[in-house]
Amino acid sequence: MLTLIPGITTDFVASTTAYVGTLFTDLTVLIYLAIGLPLGFWVIKRAIGLIRTR
Repeated sequence: MLTLIPGITTDFVASTTAYVGTLFTDLTVLIYLAIGLPLGFWVIKRAIGLIRTR
């Protein structure tokens, strides 16, 4: 097995990259919620404000 740095193999790099990719895939739902919920409440607040002024 080829080692790039003593103690770190090429399999380690591939598995770490796969793990980080999976982590970001799983976190996208939380990121969408963190952005979407405040944005949704802001839109609802603006819509209610527009209806009240008429």
